[in-house]
Amino acid sequence: MSEIEAKKFFNKALEYYKEKKFDLVEKNFEKALELFPNRVSILENLASIYYINKKYKETEFTLKKLEKLESKNQKLDELKFYVLKKLKKYDELIIFLKNKNNFKDINKKIYVNAKLLYPFFFRDNEEIESSRANLEKNIDEIDNDNFTLKLEGEMIDPPIFNSSYDQYENLELNKKIVKILRKVYPILNQNLLSEQKNEKIKIGFISEFFSNHTIGKLFKGLIFNLDQNKFDTIVFHSKKDDHSLIFQEFIRAEIQSKIKNIILPKSFQKKIENIKKENLDIVFFPDIGMSTEFYYLSFIRFAKIQITSWGHPVTTSNSSIDYFLTSKLLETSDAEKRFSEKLLLSKYLPMYFYKPKISNVLADTEIVQQNKYFCSQNLIKLHPHFDQILEKIIKKDKNANILLIKDNDEIMSQNLIERFQKNSSLNSDKIKFLEKMNVEKYINLCGSSSVLLDTIYFGAGNSFHESMFYGTPTVTMPTENLKSRIVLGAYKQMQIENPPVVDSIEDYVDCAVELANNEKKRMLDLKKYYQKQASEHLYENKGFINDINVILENIWREND
Repeated sequence: MSEIEAKKFFNKALEYYKEKKFDLVEKNFEKALELFPNRVSILENLASIYYINKKYKETEFTLKKLEKLESKNQKLDELKFYVLKKLKKYDELIIFLKNKNNFKDINKKIYVNAKLLYPFFFRDNEEIESSRANLEKNIDEIDNDNFTLKLEGEMIDPPIFNSSYDQYENLELNKKIVKILRKVYPILNQNLLSEQKNEKIKIGFISEFFSNHTIGKLFKGLIFNLDQNKFDTIVFHSKKDDHSLIFQEFIRAEIQSKIKNIILPKSFQKKIENIKKENLDIVFFPDIGMSTEFYYLSFIRFAKIQITSWGHPVTTSNSSIDYFLTSKLLETSDAEKRFSEKLLLSKYLPMYFYKPKISNVLADTEIVQQNKYFCSQNLIKLHPHFDQILEKIIKKDKNANILLIKDNDEIMSQNLIERFQKNSSLNSDKIKFLEKMNVEKYINLCGSSSVLLDTIYFGAGNSFHESMFYGTPTVTMPTENLKSRIVLGAYKQMQIENPPVVDSIEDYVDCAVELANNEKKRMLDLKKYYQKQASEHLYENKGFINDINVILENIWREND
């Protein structure tokens, strides 16, 4: 009887699969499994549907069950590769790949994926060095291969994102990666330029993150404030945007006839077709590298002029991207040598950032707490060298209270905690990991902190602008690379006298400890000064809007 019932549930699941009702597929396979807990066919199907439904831990658990039952086939190996990658279990993944040396012959997509694998977290600087050396070696090996792939299903995950969080600039590395991907995916080499002329300059902004995301916050002001007499503006969204508050702002802007919104379909080829038919004069990718699929879109020539900017502040090294929008406030005099793109240098930070709105504003008595150090950056930005700063602060300030925010990814948080535990100075009750919080709570925490700590090599952007609502100083240590210079540029625009900008770890610690131990009146006065300068110069900067309208019109005329 149970076998008959199990078959019913199994067959129902298959029917629902044809209808793409994946939640019901999962429920019916689970019901079948309850009746036959060790049936390999049910477990195999369940593992696959868990993965489709983005339940990666459940996928991994089911695969382990299948391994115990000694179920072996190539599809399960492929699934294990992808799920370990999604779970960011790089150590396990490396061991798995060593035991599976036949992927090159059986699944070339996994072979290339494995070769381009680059961790998101490092235990120490030596691991960074060895990982980069290994990646360079692997790229050379792929370059000697001669095969092509279709760009569909699970895409090869390029290392452009993970590799940007160390102390190096990646111009040459990214050139090699681009070369490999253009070779492996011939579809990326398309030139879709049209000769059709538009009445006004038609500009398209393409991103997966026009939502309550950093990218949405950083770029919506630019998009909404372009001169409508000169520009027709189209915003291309991903389907993941459509329930956010910022996306609703884009909808309202369309109702006001300021822009046009297009939600791109799931299919990569149809995405291409949707963008192509708009006959764009300028394509603007704010954040190349943060989304795999949208990264690949940036390879294709849709318009005569294609621009990126500091949403992901590293060069693309890609010939399809002509310009990089940045600022004179951000770049060194020799910045051009670190970019493949021509630099568009605004006189201002390249953004129109709206001042945050807070319903529950802190009283002055709440913003003068001492010895409270807050590093609000994503944990991926905590380079092993940054550990030295935290360690030295704890040693120098016996009353230090250091706050970090947990990552959405549990593995990221756990890895960092384990790294800290190996250092007795960091294995301390002085470091607290806070749960994720909404924007208002975050801004109020910035306000009640004594000092904010910018991460080294890859620093703050959006978070700094939000923190300036209360004017809490951020200590920063810029390098020559753009990714570490946003806070420095903001201080320049704010016209801050004697900003907490340092050039060594020792100076960083001294500066942070001094700020955290200011007597209350000086701390309050300093915050009020930063707050005033931010209100006057940082938020809703009309100078940038005038600047960007001129910049975009000029490059269009130059290329017309």
